[in-house]
Amino acid sequence: MTTLCLQICELCGEDAAPGAVPAGRRLYEALRAAADELSEIEVEAVGCFAVCDRPVTLAFRAPGKWCYLIGDADPDRDVADILAAARAISDSPLGVPAMGDRPLFFHDGIIARLPPYGA
Repeated sequence: MTTLCLQICELCGEDAAPGAVPAGRRLYEALRAAADELSEIEVEAVGCFAVCDRPVTLAFRAPGKWCYLIGDADPDRDVADILAAARAISDSPLGVPAMGDRPLFFHDGIIARLPPYGA
């Protein structure tokens, strides 16, 4: 049962090098592989979050919970921490993880926190 959707901008880092796979697409693929057996986390690619100055950008979204938009994620370094943050958000009744459950990329990368729809 999915309790959290992790969305990644697959176009982030598209301008890195001709023919190179964008960093956002690499992060998406790494997270899909790492979360393959985690039924509570859905990993989804999105076209663009329009936060091009903070690649790679991702969102943590769950029904009835706060949504976090995070930038500057590193596909080569942050996969385990992203999944840990996803679990912490999913486990929190309101989607607000305890400060101790927020990895460095999360602290440094917050762009926005949005309230649950209808709250």
